[in-house]
Amino acid sequence: MALPLGVESLDEILDIDLATPLPPQTLLEVLQKQMPAGIRLRECRNAHGRPRVTACEFEIDLELDAAALAALQERLAAFLAGGAVMHTRHKGPGKRARVLDARGHTLEAKLDASRLFLRIAFSPQGGMKPTDLLEVLGEDALAHRIVKTKTIYEEGAALSGDEQQAQSAERTEEHE
Repeated sequence: MALPLGVESLDEILDIDLATPLPPQTLLEVLQKQMPAGIRLRECRNAHGRPRVTACEFEIDLELDAAALAALQERLAAFLAGGAVMHTRHKGPGKRARVLDARGHTLEAKLDASRLFLRIAFSPQGGMKPTDLLEVLGEDALAHRIVKTKTIYEEGAALSGDEQQAQSAERTEEHE
C-alpha cells in the first residue's frame, strides 16, 4: 500500500515469490544484507496465499498547545460517539473525488497527552488515510508528524478476481 504524502512507516510488508524456497531465517539474513542503511527487516515467514491488509495503526505527534489539545479531545469524543461522517478526498483537477465514511473506517482513536493513536480499517475497496481523519477532526494534516506503526493483515485465502481488481484500482488511485 502506498503511504500518504509525509507519512513515515515503521511496519511494511514485503511479499515475494521465490524460485527456490529458503528457510525463513536464511531468507531474512540474505535480504537484510541487501537493505540500505537504516532499513531493518524484523521478521520472515512462509505465507499461505497473499496478505490482505485489514487495518493500520498510526501515531501522530501533535504540535498543539493545551487549549488546542482540549478542543481536539472534544471533537474526537463527538466524532467517536456519532454515526457516519462522510469525508470527500479531492484528487486534483480532472480527477474524480472519493467519498468515504470516516467514522466507519475508524476502528480506534484516542488522544494521550499530545499523541493521537489511530487504528484505521482497510478493505479491498480501500480505506481512509490518517491525513483524511485529521482533516475530519479539524486539524491541518501536514502540520503533524504521522508514523504508521503497525500493518494488520490476514493471510491464507487467495483474493477473488473482484478483490484483486479493487486492490489494483486502489493502488493506482493512491499513486495518482
